[in-house]
Amino acid sequence: MENTQETKGPPPTAEELKAKGNEAVKNKQYIEAVLHYTQAIKLDPNNYVLYSNRSFAFLKLDQHYLSLQDANETVRLQPQWAKGYFRRAEVEAASGLLDEAIISYTRALQLDPHNPKLLEQIRNMTDTQKKKYRDSQNIIWISTCIGLIIGIVVVILDYALTENPTLTHPLAMVSFSLALSALGWAGGKGATLMDSWSAGKSLTPPEDLGMSGAAPPEETVIPEKKSKYSRAQARHRYKQGKL
Repeated sequence: MENTQETKGPPPTAEELKAKGNEAVKNKQYIEAVLHYTQAIKLDPNNYVLYSNRSFAFLKLDQHYLSLQDANETVRLQPQWAKGYFRRAEVEAASGLLDEAIISYTRALQLDPHNPKLLEQIRNMTDTQKKKYRDSQNIIWISTCIGLIIGIVVVILDYALTENPTLTHPLAMVSFSLALSALGWAGGKGATLMDSWSAGKSLTPPEDLGMSGAAPPEETVIPEKKSKYSRAQARHRYKQGKL
């Protein structure tokens, strides 16, 4: 009986793995695309296009930190390639870092001044910034008005429904209403600040990438086994071949 040995072909090249990754992206199989690009990068670690493609796949998986790392590596390897800055801008925009995204889009436009998509993205980011500012001002204004209205209603109810109103002097009534209005302003301002502080939180490194500040495990010390013989007795038994 003859033994048939299966012959394996040569391992795939970086370009072949890149093509497989591109095909996976077309089919929206982004995890598979990341795996192909990663294998290709191992074979060709200085290929900036591979990092750019993997950055896009990571972005589609909402892995903003990993996507930004690949975009930055793309820029580092090829600082004159507009698409590297475009990749970085896309991650920054998705993370809510609008100022940084505009800067990256502008840098890409400087390298590719005739790209209409870059101009469109810069306009979109600028419009989004303006809308965000208007929304913030509206929140502060509405919160201030709500506080003032509550203050006025409380003053009216206190004066109309209680036998001994707490606020009897007009100045006290006005001061109380303004105080609640100021509390409303502070609440609205705090809400807008919380929203701005939340920008970029998706760029926090995943916990499984490192120790996350955890202390390294302590070395295990194995105690020495105590001998039931003294050193002199042990040497004597060793000479007699009993050890």
